[in-house]
Amino acid sequence: MKKLVLLFSLFLLVFVGGIVSAQDDALNTRLGEYATNLPQGYNVVRLADFQALLIDNPDVLLVDVREVTEYEAGHIENAVNIPIRTLTQNLNQLPDLDAPIVIVCKGGGRAMLAAVSLQILGYTNVKAFWGGFDAWVAEDLPVSMEGFTFEVATAPEFDPEVFAAVDAYMTNLPQGFGFIPPADLAVALVENPPVLIDVRSADELTENGYIEGATNIWINEFWANIDQLPEDKDAFIVVYCGVGIRGTVALVVMNLLGYTNVRNLSGGFNGWVAANNPIVAPEPVLDMTVALTDYFAGLPETFNAIRIPDLKAELDAQTEMVLVDVRTVDEFAEGFIPGAFNIPLNEFTDHLDMLPNLDANIVIYCGSGHRSAMVMMVMNMLGYTNVRSLLAGYGAWAAGENPTTTDVVMVEAGVAPAFDEAVFAVADDFIKSIPQGYWTVRPADLSVELVENPPVLVDVRTEGEYGNGFIAGALHLPLPELMSRLAEIPTDVPVVLYDNPTHRSTMALVALRLLGYENVRVLAGGTGGWEKAGFTLEK
Repeated sequence: MKKLVLLFSLFLLVFVGGIVSAQDDALNTRLGEYATNLPQGYNVVRLADFQALLIDNPDVLLVDVREVTEYEAGHIENAVNIPIRTLTQNLNQLPDLDAPIVIVCKGGGRAMLAAVSLQILGYTNVKAFWGGFDAWVAEDLPVSMEGFTFEVATAPEFDPEVFAAVDAYMTNLPQGFGFIPPADLAVALVENPPVLIDVRSADELTENGYIEGATNIWINEFWANIDQLPEDKDAFIVVYCGVGIRGTVALVVMNLLGYTNVRNLSGGFNGWVAANNPIVAPEPVLDMTVALTDYFAGLPETFNAIRIPDLKAELDAQTEMVLVDVRTVDEFAEGFIPGAFNIPLNEFTDHLDMLPNLDANIVIYCGSGHRSAMVMMVMNMLGYTNVRSLLAGYGAWAAGENPTTTDVVMVEAGVAPAFDEAVFAVADDFIKSIPQGYWTVRPADLSVELVENPPVLVDVRTEGEYGNGFIAGALHLPLPELMSRLAEIPTDVPVVLYDNPTHRSTMALVALRLLGYENVRVLAGGTGGWEKAGFTLEK
């Protein structure tokens, strides 16, 4: 007898376990189907579209899921009242599974809960009116006091396991319907920190910020990442999105998965911010294309270059000026322009405290004008308004028998100006990424490449300069037209830029490098250097 009892008990365990497993399988399958096929817009309709829907589709059924007392105090005409906790017990009041239905509540939260639950049951054309009755009356739209009933029919057939789970969830909705106000979450984060789950897209977090400590699981990929949810089904969890719509989707799905203590942040991240609660601020984002387009559009005719005679005249006139040599320490030690101090190129953004204010008269120079043009352009982008680069650099200055010295000038560091964080990050990364050789190619090496592995040549001089002679095969693209003609510059082959000497081409190099062109160089010495090396120009 004991053996029979034992065998019967084992049979019951296996049988009941099999039923539970089958129920879980049926529910999980349906939840997976729903969560992996979320519609665009999440089946939400806002006021303007809701009004248009009522005009275009007069047969749509409005279901007001507020409490009876709320409904009797005023409702949208022709809306049938089924309080949300009784909805699954009154599905015979709804038309078939494919009929157009719009759920209405006070602000949209309960409507979204109901709509998601109905969609999981299999209703294919149900939407939630986001903004709800409050948005309706805010626009002084007509309100009815008369009750409305829909002809009772027969409820559709549902998967019994799925219906049982949804019915249990809906009829036992807690006070507050699973929503947590920002003020209560702020207290909880101090006294009883929940597991925070942000169901917005990664781009939204980058652009807008997030609540500190939140794990990001985008709602459209939620089902594929449920392994990131806590193992403890009783854990205190708060989900949030932008305004509450996607958070409600996660709330319903997680409750049906068996999580017993999940809340959705009322008003979402926007409501949290509006209540002046702290966030992890987004990293500043810089649209480099826009920034460079604006930069080139505002350049003077000189392209912020200064010629040697003009610099000499200003120095002779004792014009107030900051003169910065960006060559290496060794180059600087061999001689420099009197009054200059040294900040080597790759260290430049680390020593901006050695420069005066953003409007000071600053001249940058190097050996040939190439490195100084890079620094000049970066400084312009940081906000320095009166920075120029010395054309042809110290090499031409010394060759012209202009005064030089080795007597070092001591400069006391001050306080660097405040820069736009995004711009400074880009400028700092760029300056420190400049390699030895400074992305230049010598004429002799270019001549070999033109035979063995021809790069695309781009001449950034004016029409007149180009007409006086150019390197055979070069594309003519004047510097002011660079940003509007980017499509003409390939990204997958080597590109060599040139002008005369190397100022405008260097500026083009900086722009293209900042835009992601990885194989761009400048012809050292430009057309002058090309001819000096014994090569000819086409006329």
